[in-house]
Formats: sequence, C-alpha cells, structure tokens
Amino acid sequence: MSLALDERPKLFRRSAEEPVQLTPGPIQWGTPFFGRDGKKIFATGSTKAGELARLDSKSNQFQPFLGGISANILAFSKDGRSVAYVSYPDNIPWRANRDGSERVQLTSPPLQPASVSWSPDGTQIVFMTLSAHGTRAWIVPSQGGSPRLLLPGDSADQGDPDWSPDGRSIVFATGLFQSRQSSIRVLDLASHKVTVLPGSAGKFSPRWSPDGQFIKADSLDIHTLYLFDVKTQQWSALYKRSSFAYATWSKDGRFLYFLRHSSDPAILRLPVTGGEAKVVVGLKGFPYTGTFKVWLGLDPDDAPLLLRDVSTSDVYALTL
Repeated sequence: MSLALDERPKLFRRSAEEPVQLTPGPIQWGTPFFGRDGKKIFATGSTKAGELARLDSKSNQFQPFLGGISANILAFSKDGRSVAYVSYPDNIPWRANRDGSERVQLTSPPLQPASVSWSPDGTQIVFMTLSAHGTRAWIVPSQGGSPRLLLPGDSADQGDPDWSPDGRSIVFATGLFQSRQSSIRVLDLASHKVTVLPGSAGKFSPRWSPDGQFIKADSLDIHTLYLFDVKTQQWSALYKRSSFAYATWSKDGRFLYFLRHSSDPAILRLPVTGGEAKVVVGLKGFPYTGTFKVWLGLDPDDAPLLLRDVSTSDVYALTL
C-alpha cells in the first residue's frame, strides 16, 4: 500500500494526521519520488508470485504442476488422493483433490502455516505457525473446520510437527527460536505424554520415515542430516557437507531428497543405508522461491517439486 501526507496549509487539507491512500492491492512499493513538474509520483512496484513446477523424468525439465498454482509447503495424503498446500505469498492453507479441484480453505489469518503433515487416515492435518512469541503446532480437520492447538497448555515452541505412520504420535522440535537449543520431542496422542528423544539436543525439523523405523532431523547449522533409529534409540550422521534444506522421505523410505542451496544448487538423493548423495538435477539459473525463499517437495511418485519465481517488477507513474 502506498500513502501520501498532505502538507498544504490547514485551509486546504483535512488533517496533518490523516495520510491518504494512493494505491490498493498486493503490490510492494519502493521509495516514491516526485517528477520534475511536481505533478507526478514515480515508484517501482513489485508483485510476488510463484509457479508450482514438477521435474519431468523424461525431459529432466521442470514443468507446471497443478496448473502452475502459486503454492509451496505442499504435502499429499498417504493414499495420494488429496493434497494440502500453502498459497504464496499470502500464506493461506488449502486442501484439494490430487488434481487441484474442490479446494477448501483450512484456516484464516492471523494463522499462517509454515508446515503441513497429514494424519495417516487422511482426516486431520497438523501444521506449524510462526509468530513473535515462537512456534506453535495446530491440528485442523482436513475437510475444513476450527483449528486447535496441539498442546494448549504448553508455552514452549512446537516446531515442524509430523505424524507417525501409525497415527499414534506426533514428533516435533522445541526451543528452536527462543533459545537456539532445540531438541526433538514425541507426543503420545492417547496419553498426552511428551517424551524427549535421547541425544536430540541441537537438532530440529524431524520427519518420520514411512515405515516408522527412523526419524530424520537436521542440525541447527543445517550442515548435518541425522537419522534416529527408533529401535536402538541411537543417532547417526547421514550427511555432513554443504548447507541443505527440506530433506524429504521417498515414498518407499529408502531415500531422502533434499535441496542443496549453496554456490552449486541442486536437488540430491541420499540412500538411508549409507553412501554418497547423488545429484537428481542441477538448479543453476533456476529462479526458485517460497515462503522461506526456498522450498522442495515430492509428488506421490517421488518427482521433485519446486516453486518457480515469476514475480514482476515495474515502474509506475501516479498523476496527482
């Protein structure tokens, strides 16, 4: 929104305390300046927008997906029939059929989800919100309804919540934004008991493997990817190199896909049994964007998804 303040003498103006709105809409305006004749105002205006794109295995090129909607933070239900996503840049969560039809808005501002995770039966979605007070985990019916706090009596952070494959537990990170001393916790939905995973200090962004045997987590400096063995209760470092983001399980649980966003950006695939991470596709020159600048997801066939930046920036003139 662009505003102007009338500085003429009081005889010709309403009030020095009342700025006048010059422009409506979602355009983000740069610093305005007057033209030489004093009758026009010039400013740059930018409109953020994205195009959801899927990597085509045959051409190895990204093609528009779901009609190229401007959305990220996307996840499919376990049966692959439904999809939940967050529109960009307004951060509104939606649930729709796999082809994008019959979409339903899940929440309204000020709640702005930063993650989504389906319950195994497809009836609920758990998500994280960010605010000045930290992170909170919420649950909402997947068909729409009133969201509720996952832990209403807990004032600590609840970041990156993710459902267990059996639907009995939710794993999440805590302390990330308040103390930078994050740890991983598990909520038992039947007993409401919360336990801390041993050795999880300094880790965040947990994601349960499809078979329930492992939980992946990232180090706070996002340089190390860890794997927690649920049976042995032990952690192992799976990847330790350049910075990465959005490590995501393959459908069969054999691989983790992640986005390397360094000087040599790429999507990599890492076998959980050990070995080198292989480049799926290089991203040099790809204008990706998202709620947090970058984002990576997978479709039900493990095809990588990115949000292509299609924002526009123009110079505008406003005649007074």
